[in-house]
Amino acid sequence: MKLIEPVDNYPEKYWLSYDHVFSIDHLSFQECKLISGSDLPVQLSLKKKVSLSAFRKYDYLFSDGPDIITSDLVNIFLGMGLEDEIQFVPARVVINGDVHNDYYAVNYLASESAFDMEECIYKPLIKSLPGGPKKFSRIVLQDIEPTHSIFRALESMSRIVVSNRVAESLQGKSVIGICFVEGRDDM
Repeated sequence: MKLIEPVDNYPEKYWLSYDHVFSIDHLSFQECKLISGSDLPVQLSLKKKVSLSAFRKYDYLFSDGPDIITSDLVNIFLGMGLEDEIQFVPARVVINGDVHNDYYAVNYLASESAFDMEECIYKPLIKSLPGGPKKFSRIVLQDIEPTHSIFRALESMSRIVVSNRVAESLQGKSVIGICFVEGRDDM
């Protein structure tokens, strides 16, 4: 298993700003449930002006809401047979004032345990809820074959995990914007 992380040289100016007022509640993307087509739209924008051609080289983008992917990456995921594990929600991305409709918010539909909690270093996010959400300073993944190919880690629903097969396939297709790591330290 591997964690999906932004590549080391991911430009800070490419972090998208989610329209929290007029879009689907961003927390809906962490519930691992299908999002109805009748819900609100998904809209994101860049705060700064960027080179459009340089920005559009990235296949996987990050935001303060859901992760965003290109239609090319949607086709790669579909070609890998992941349509039962990912929902692709059409997204409007505003770049330099222009709207681009060929992006999708990624809704991961599965979750499972992925962290080796004996090796991880963490503390409760809220002291009065020791069994509640955790803040991790070190993540170590279990040494097992996951049930799903791509999923949210139950221990931290904001973390996306992929099987080794999916990681190798995406690396082989030169997907730009993400890398795959076996764990995290000093978070």
